[in-house]
Amino acid sequence: MIRTLNFAFIVITGLVCLGLYRIAEEARVAAADLKVTRAAIVRENDALTVLGAEWARLTQPKRIQALVGRHLELSDKPAAQLSSLTQLPSKNPPLVPEDAIRNAKAVVPQPLPLSPAQASGEVRQPQPDSNFALIHTGT
Repeated sequence: MIRTLNFAFIVITGLVCLGLYRIAEEARVAAADLKVTRAAIVRENDALTVLGAEWARLTQPKRIQALVGRHLELSDKPAAQLSSLTQLPSKNPPLVPEDAIRNAKAVVPQPLPLSPAQASGEVRQPQPDSNFALIHTGT
């Protein structure tokens, strides 16, 4: 009985040692990954610092003003000076002037005079070619 108990304790001790070794190895790998990740974070922060300095240099007002003067033809003067609000153009101008609406006249077309053949009641048949054109083109 004691031999069986000793054998069981030896097996349990071996399994605990293997489990402990496995956990220690995982901790070592995680520590190495953490070290690599921290180094990458430091590199990224350094790159952000450099980019921030470059951005500050590129967005300096004096530099932008010099570029505008060199590449764009802008002036500080306004194109038109308005002395009152009545000189502003209307926001939604009318589509038709009001005078044109007030002076509009309706014209009723006069009926066309009848030809002598139509006046006598004779109905003229359309030619076959003109009928084709009438059906297919509407003219």
